[in-house]
Amino acid sequence: MAGYSGAQGRSGSLAGRLFESETYRPVIDTAVEDIYTALSKHDLDRALTLTDRLLAEFPNFYLGHMLKGDILSLKAGRPLKNIGDMPNVPRGKRDELAELREEAIARFKAVKDRPQRDLLPAELMQMHDDQRYVILVDTTRSRLFLYENAFPQPRLVTDFYVSQGKMGAVKVREGDKRTPIGVYTITELLPKEKLTDFYGPMALPIDYPNSWDRRLGKTGYGIWLHGMPKNYVSRPPKASDGCVVLANQDLLALKKFVDIGNTQVVISERLDFVPLEVWQSHRKAALRMVDTWKKDLEKGFSKGIYHYASNVKIDGQGLVEWQRSNQIANKSFGKIKIDDLTVMRYPSDKDMMLISFKQADKLSGERRKQQYWMKVGTRWQIVQEDTYKL
Repeated sequence: MAGYSGAQGRSGSLAGRLFESETYRPVIDTAVEDIYTALSKHDLDRALTLTDRLLAEFPNFYLGHMLKGDILSLKAGRPLKNIGDMPNVPRGKRDELAELREEAIARFKAVKDRPQRDLLPAELMQMHDDQRYVILVDTTRSRLFLYENAFPQPRLVTDFYVSQGKMGAVKVREGDKRTPIGVYTITELLPKEKLTDFYGPMALPIDYPNSWDRRLGKTGYGIWLHGMPKNYVSRPPKASDGCVVLANQDLLALKKFVDIGNTQVVISERLDFVPLEVWQSHRKAALRMVDTWKKDLEKGFSKGIYHYASNVKIDGQGLVEWQRSNQIANKSFGKIKIDDLTVMRYPSDKDMMLISFKQADKLSGERRKQQYWMKVGTRWQIVQEDTYKL
């Protein structure tokens, strides 16, 4: 892991190394991590040097100023009761100080609670060949993780500190100031010319609400990954109206890994990082489940229907209605070909999976399908299936 002291690029600036490699480490994150490490070793002189260096480049990093105050207090021999322990804080500044403390706690916890590199996110079971990167957001950790499709298993590229909705996660309705939980796709890139300064250098809208959100009656719109005003370097962990907010330099670094219309964003309250052998077992079981569904459907819908829940919605219709409108019961799919398979455990729900793929057969030709599978007891069934033209 790159250290703050050795993180300078060719320009001599910390931010100068933004685009040098795919192992980009967030500049401020790395600096705060090194400051935390120095403090944990009671090396106050090094902590102060690192903080001064950080503030010289990012004078608007307000958390850095608070940390410097704490370090100077410790050097003066004044014990601290907590982070940002400042006496006689004016009433009008107390909320700002509380937010800085929350940010410090979130950043320091990220150091202590960072998943070990030999662990893999259980949410990513299978990515198709053209899906090079996936973005995962952990709202509890206030972190965004960027993973590369290093088949067969994902590889961590880097992670960032992020802010979420002011009221936390699990968005349900428009205006609730919460960040949605689910699997989404980045739909476009909005350049700064189309935005106000509030959103930073660009914004990456996602397709919230997705089809499952809509089935659950969730409402709202305009959920983006975006930056922040140029006079800000970071924001508190809970600061947006529901969007995921990154430091501007981190957002620009993330941009080069984004494929509009293809890059998925998995937002979870708490990502589940598991050992390789557990991940492999889960993946094998999921792929076997898809293969069994395909083989049964090839024998006829009367056989394949076993895999569909009684309350399933297929392209917005109930099972009986869909069978009747498509006159599917007596028709044969023939040999079914599956390509571009993506399998994800649905975030914050270990008993649900999102599976998408291209399907080709003699009955319907070629199209893209997206299936939501749910586990009831020991049995997995499709509770929703959506078809898209290619």
